[in-house]
Amino acid sequence: MRKEWCTNEIEYLKEYAGFQKVSNIAKKLDRSFESVLVKMNRLGLANTKSQIGLVTIGELAKILQVDRNTIKWWMKKHHLPFIQKVTRKSKSFYFIDPYQFWKWAELHKEKITFSNIPHQALPPEPAWVKEERIKEKENCLCKKRTYKCWTTKEDQLLIQLRQEGLTYAEIGRRMNRSVNSIIRRFERVMKEVQV
Repeated sequence: MRKEWCTNEIEYLKEYAGFQKVSNIAKKLDRSFESVLVKMNRLGLANTKSQIGLVTIGELAKILQVDRNTIKWWMKKHHLPFIQKVTRKSKSFYFIDPYQFWKWAELHKEKITFSNIPHQALPPEPAWVKEERIKEKENCLCKKRTYKCWTTKEDQLLIQLRQEGLTYAEIGRRMNRSVNSIIRRFERVMKEVQV
């Protein structure tokens, strides 16, 4: 016989859907995995951006016109606030609250090209963002920071130049890349070589 859902169970499901694995929610509510999925679908709990008011790393990268690895780097090295959510069985996603992003961005303006961001692409956009766009245009700082993919030949050249004793700055000038890009790529390539 089917067990009816009580108000407390529904409230628990609404509160924890996306923050806990469905299997954990099912265990806590003493229900089957399938029963919880069906109820989530009936309640329209799909963990979507429109429902939770957050953006994924990929969505933010698209808005800012940067590579998603740049966002991950900001999270890891520059403390961009994020929330980790688990959907369905065990897949993890990282979400960023637009309010928290703008607070962070105000302290890290040098990392963002504001003229790349369409007006109100990430609401609520603070008033200071408009001022930053204007400053960039006035100072001709509108150089687009687009992600340039690394080729295998570039990886080999990078390793060779480091082995020759060149500094990251010298390599950056020679390869027409930023020092940070050179450092991050070198670390990544060396990890792959060691594996």
